[in-house]
Amino acid sequence: MSNLQKPQSDAVDPHILPMQTRAAPLGSIDADKRTVEVTFTSGAAVRRRRWIGWDTSIPFDEILTVSRQAIDLDRLNACGPALDSHSAYTTASQVGVVERAWIAGSEGRALIRFPSKGLDERADRMFGLVSEGIIRNVSVGYAINEVRVVAPEKAGEVEKRIVTKWTPYEISFVTVPADPAAQTRRADLDQYPCEIIRETRTHADAALARMRMRALQP
Repeated sequence: MSNLQKPQSDAVDPHILPMQTRAAPLGSIDADKRTVEVTFTSGAAVRRRRWIGWDTSIPFDEILTVSRQAIDLDRLNACGPALDSHSAYTTASQVGVVERAWIAGSEGRALIRFPSKGLDERADRMFGLVSEGIIRNVSVGYAINEVRVVAPEKAGEVEKRIVTKWTPYEISFVTVPADPAAQTRRADLDQYPCEIIRETRTHADAALARMRMRALQP
């Protein structure tokens, strides 16, 4: 195997990242038990942006690894909250609870239960909208715990960030999912420690990559 295919060494840097979100479709509904099964992740690549300073952003592709080893489901399986549009500032925003979360093949799934009818007006409204097919999307809020960064090798490619360990914190019912490339930046946003593993190459690898880049330039 060539050096370009197999990195010679890994450098590990500690970083702090904010909560991320990602959209997914709804699943089956049980009207009697007031439950809905959702797929909260399929691991598909999502185009995001990282900021340099305050006015410059660089695109990259984020890929979530979907496996029992990669996803920490403890938070969701400990009665994780089902929210209205990722609003976590008041208990009034919680419209349901995660009864169970699990991995099925290449998907992360969860069973969400709504409270008994008449107990909470907002929850009743949300369950009605979901049951009628008006609200059709969910979005998972998650923290990235470990990510492997793969640099682009040729012109036109973007950096890939393969999330190898991550923790879902909540599942939200949403109308129009937020643009995956739009990152929320505010002072009071919760931060989570993340280990970033950068794939490094030898000097010969770097020189070869530069030669390829020049050959692609007009």
